Amino acid sequence: MNNIFSRQPIGRFTRMLSRLALVSTLGLTFASSAKANDSSDRIAPTEAVEQPSATADKQSLLKPTHSTPAIDLPSTSVVAPPISSYITPSSSSTTRTDTPLKDYPASIQVVPNELLKDRGVTRIDQVADTVSGVHAEANYGGNSGTFFNIRGFSESNGLRDGFRNYGYYAYRDVQNIDQVEIFKGPAGALYGGIGAIGGYINTVSKRPEWSDFGEVGGTVGSYGMGRSTLDINRVLSDDLSVRLNASAERDSTFRDDTRDHSWSFAPAVTWDNHEGTSVTLLSEYNHLNRDGFDFGVPAVANYRELSKTRYYGLSKGLYAGVDGDYGINDTLSETLLFEHQLSDAWKLRLAGQYVYARQRSTQSFPNSTSTTGNLLEYSVYSDADESSRQFGSRAELVGEVFTGDVKHQLLIGTDYSIQKIASAGSQVSTMTLDLTNPGYVSGLTPADPLNGHQSQGKDYGVYAQDLIGLTPAVTLQVALRADRFVNSAKETGGDTGRGQQSTLSPRLGVAWQATDNTSYFADWSISHSPNVGHSGSNVTYAAEVAEQFEVGFKHELIKDRLDANVAVFNLDRNHILTTDPDNPLLQVLTGKQRSQGVELDITGNITPRWKTAASYTYTVAKVRSDSNYPTGDVLSGVPRNSASLWTAYQLESIEGLQLGGGVYYVGSREATLPNTFELSSYVRTDMMASYKVGSWTTQLNVFNLFDREYYTGGTAATFDYTLMPSPPRTVQLTETYRF
Repeated sequence: MNNIFSRQPIGRFTRMLSRLALVSTLGLTFASSAKANDSSDRIAPTEAVEQPSATADKQSLLKPTHSTPAIDLPSTSVVAPPISSYITPSSSSTTRTDTPLKDYPASIQVVPNELLKDRGVTRIDQVADTVSGVHAEANYGGNSGTFFNIRGFSESNGLRDGFRNYGYYAYRDVQNIDQVEIFKGPAGALYGGIGAIGGYINTVSKRPEWSDFGEVGGTVGSYGMGRSTLDINRVLSDDLSVRLNASAERDSTFRDDTRDHSWSFAPAVTWDNHEGTSVTLLSEYNHLNRDGFDFGVPAVANYRELSKTRYYGLSKGLYAGVDGDYGINDTLSETLLFEHQLSDAWKLRLAGQYVYARQRSTQSFPNSTSTTGNLLEYSVYSDADESSRQFGSRAELVGEVFTGDVKHQLLIGTDYSIQKIASAGSQVSTMTLDLTNPGYVSGLTPADPLNGHQSQGKDYGVYAQDLIGLTPAVTLQVALRADRFVNSAKETGGDTGRGQQSTLSPRLGVAWQATDNTSYFADWSISHSPNVGHSGSNVTYAAEVAEQFEVGFKHELIKDRLDANVAVFNLDRNHILTTDPDNPLLQVLTGKQRSQGVELDITGNITPRWKTAASYTYTVAKVRSDSNYPTGDVLSGVPRNSASLWTAYQLESIEGLQLGGGVYYVGSREATLPNTFELSSYVRTDMMASYKVGSWTTQLNVFNLFDREYYTGGTAATFDYTLMPSPPRTVQLTETYRF
C-alpha cells in the first residue's frame, strides 16, 4: 500500500524527535529560569498577580496594543485570588454559533482543560467521566481510539475541531486537547454524515494565543509510567502567533506481556490582522507502538474467575519462531481554518481537514464466547494493515438579519467529506487457549486468509440554521440539512457494490428564558448517518436513521458560577450497522433500538476556591425489533443508573495547596447482546493533591483508591466478545514548570 508511513524509518525518527524535544525542553526551562531570576528584584513573589491560564477562553484574552499610556500608581502588595473555574458559557466549536449554552435548545456539556488537569487525565477514555450519559468503552486492542457509549449507543465517530474523527485507527494523545465539548443526541442538521447518533464528543485542539507562555511537565507513575509534555506559545509579531504541543510516554501497564510507548507533535500557527480576518493551521502527528494487542479477557459467564493480568492472545515466545501480537498506530492530521468579517453583521468561515490513520498489527481474539470446558478457540490475524483516510471541507456564512423587530441569527453552509476505510488483508491461524492454565499450548493451525477490502463513503451536504428571537425571552431554532450519500465497497479483485441515497435531516427547538436564572428548552430532530462498512458481499448499506425528542431546563444555581442542566430524552435508532454474529470481521444491518432517560449535570464553582462537576443518569436502552437479536434485550454496556462527583478545593490557610477527589458509580449492565450475563456495578474513587510554589506545581493523582475490581465492555466491532479489566490502584506524580 502506498503511504507515507511505510517509507519512514519510524524508530530512528522517534529517537531523534525524543532527543530534540528533550534538548528543547531543557533549553526553554533554563532560559525561562534565567528570565525569572533576572526579574526577581522587581517583583516579589507575594506581589505577583497570576496570569490567566493558557487554556482560558480565547475570546476573552486581550490582544496586544502599543498605545496604552503608562500610569504611575502607588505601590501596593497584592495577592491574587484563585481564578479557576469548571464553567464554560459557550461551545462555539460544536454549535458553530456564539449563542450562550443557556439559550441553546440542546444538551451540551463542556469539559474545560482545568478539569482535565485536576483529574490527571492522560488517556482519551478518561475525558468524559464527569459527564452524564457518557461512558468509555473498551477500545480496539489498546489503541486508545475514541470509543464511547452516549445515551445508550456505542459511538466510534467523534469530532476533532468540528470534523469527523474516526476512532478505530486514529490514536491521539490528550496533550493537544484544549477542551472537550459533548453534544448529546443526533445533530444531523449540522453534521450530517459524521456517523454518530447517540451524541458527539468534539475534542478541541489548542490554538495559538496572544501572549507568550510555556509549560513543561514530567510524570512518573505505577507500572513504569514515564511521561513528558511541552506546551509553548510565542507571539512573533502583532499579526502572527505560534504554539507547539508535544508529548512522549512509556509504560508497561498492569497486564502481562504488554507495554507501550507513544509520542505526539502538534504545531499550530495563527495569522490575524485584527481587522476581522484570520487564518489558523493546526497540524498534529501521533505515534503509538505497543507490545500485545490487548482485548482483555473473553466475555464468558465466569469472567470474574479469570486472571485480570494474564494476556489472552498470542504472546511473544509462545510458539518458537513466531512473533507475538503487536500494534503500531500512526495518525497525521492537518486542519486549516479561515475567517473573514464581511461586515458588522456577517462573517465568512472556510475550513478543511485531512486525517490519515494507519494501524499495523498482529491480533488475537476469541471466535465465540462459548467455551468447551476451559478451552476457547482464538483466531490470530498476522501482520494486518488497516487504514482510514478522511477529508472534509466546509464553507459557512454566519450573520444577523431582522424581520421587523424579530432578530434572526443565521448559519448557512455547505460541506463535502470523503472517508476511505481499507484493509490489506492478513494471514489467519487458529489456536486454543486454556483460560485457567497459561501453560497449556495447542497447535497453531493455518486457516483461510482474510482478503483485502475497501469501503468508501462520500457526503455532499447543504444546511441552514436560524435562531429566531421571537421575544426577549423566547428563542426558536429551525434547521434543515440535505445530504447526498454515495457509498461503495471493494474486495480484492474489483468492485463489489455501490449505493446512493439522498436524505433530509430537520431540527426544531425552542428555549424560554423564564427567569434571569432559569431557561427551559425542547427539541426534536431527525438525523441520517451513512453506514460505511464491510459486508463480505456485494452489499452497501442504507443510512442509519435516528429521531430524538428532548425536553429540559438549565438553571444557574449561583449566578455566573454554578450551572445545572436537566434533560429528559427519547431516542429511536433504525438501520444499525453492527458486527455479524456469524463472523466478527463482517458487519450487518440490524433493526430498531430505543433509548430513554433522564440526565443531570452540575458544573462550576460553589465558592471561588471550591470547584465541582457532578452528574446523574438514568437510561433504559433496548432492542425494539431485530432479525438477529431478541426483542426486549437490553443494549450491552448501558447501566440503568450511573453518577459521578468530582470536587477540588484550594485551601486558604495554605496558599497554593489544592485537594480534590472524585467518586464514580456505574450500575450493573448487560455484558453482551443477545443478553447472557451482567457485569456487576461498581464504585471507583480517585484522589488528588497539588501544591503550587511560584512557577512550579507538584500534583499527585491516585486512581481507583480502594482497588475496586470492575470490567468494561463494548459493542463496537469485535469487542462484544471481550471485556477489559479495570486497572488496579495506580499513582501518578506530575511536576510542571510554567514560564
